[in-house]
Amino acid sequence: MIKIYKNGDEFYNDNREFLLTNKYTEAFYRFDAPLLLEVNDKEYALKAHDEKHTLLVLKKEPFNLLLFGDKELIGELFNFIFENKYEVKDYLCPTELGDEIALFLNKHGYDSHLQLGMDFMEAKERCDVCSNEVEAATEDDVNEIYECTCQFAKDCGLTDKIDIDKIIAKIHDFRIIRKDGKIVSMAKAHIWTDLDKKISYVFTRQEYRGQGYARKVVGTVLNEIIDSGYIATLNVDQKNPISNRLYASLGFKKIFSQGVYALGENIK
Repeated sequence: MIKIYKNGDEFYNDNREFLLTNKYTEAFYRFDAPLLLEVNDKEYALKAHDEKHTLLVLKKEPFNLLLFGDKELIGELFNFIFENKYEVKDYLCPTELGDEIALFLNKHGYDSHLQLGMDFMEAKERCDVCSNEVEAATEDDVNEIYECTCQFAKDCGLTDKIDIDKIIAKIHDFRIIRKDGKIVSMAKAHIWTDLDKKISYVFTRQEYRGQGYARKVVGTVLNEIIDSGYIATLNVDQKNPISNRLYASLGFKKIFSQGVYALGENIK
């Protein structure tokens, strides 16, 4: 059975308890759902369900299509989506579900594959790294942080357009290290759930990598988060062994994996 929602708030309120079975992925829906004011074939919220299983989908431009739930309903959900000509682009979900969706789509003539695989990690204790080289960013750093953020997105293969206004609004969430008159390394922390603050935009300029700057920034931010009463969390690219080793050395542990999956045209 497929349920079509009139807007994002209706969708979220109806499925909040189920979404909270993974509090870290629930945040995506909590952030995106209020933005979905009305639905059409490009922006929509659906639920496939039976007596035992539930599979949810939320699509709000310009964000990735979100999927969460049980793989047993993949066929029913996507057959409904394609029969009703709903638009599907790249999608984000836990990899255990995403791999099954890609397999289903490929069998039906679509080119679907994992574009970016990420491990979601958390740390609950302080680390032994803290550096007085790390400082809070100010409004004077906006343009340089914007430049670094754009390079970060490019390095990660992300297609998201960086919004400088969002950087301005959250400039005090960034921590930086300066050297030779410029920012050489940075990271940002923001509240993700009521339990954690998520570290993002961990970036070091190419010519300064391998010198321990990222370790100093992330370690300092981690300790700030723990001292404020939160768990520290982050996503790490599965194909980046250097970052994986760095985070593990600071006490981060993998909780689950998720991925952004690309979807091409039907080739049949």
